[in-house]
Amino acid sequence: MYVSQRGLSYWSVLLGVSFFALILKTVATVGPIYADYYTVDQMLKTKFGETQVDKLDVAKFKSDFQAAMERNGIRDRKIDDLMVVSKDGSKILVDLDYEERRQFISNLDVVVHFKKSYSVDKPDGFTE
Repeated sequence: MYVSQRGLSYWSVLLGVSFFALILKTVATVGPIYADYYTVDQMLKTKFGETQVDKLDVAKFKSDFQAAMERNGIRDRKIDDLMVVSKDGSKILVDLDYEERRQFISNLDVVVHFKKSYSVDKPDGFTE
């Protein structure tokens, strides 16, 4: 009589649980990084959607944006670490350029780099 195996073996269950744990660890590590980036991106799009943004000077723009970051839960980063704010004639230009590094497993790190520029002409930003 031929008997075939039914169900999963111990090793296949262990492999499945380990794979699920790795996916969960990846999402828990990378998810907050992208959530903060999307928050900053939406804040910049909103800021450049305002009609009076070019009338602000660089210091006022930075102080307003830093306050908005704190209101939105981004307290561990400073505006100077994330972006370069400059004024070209009468236009404010923002170059968002930063990277985030987090420990993933043991000596393996995850590095995520973001780079985007914003102006009144391109309020949704553009990648260079």
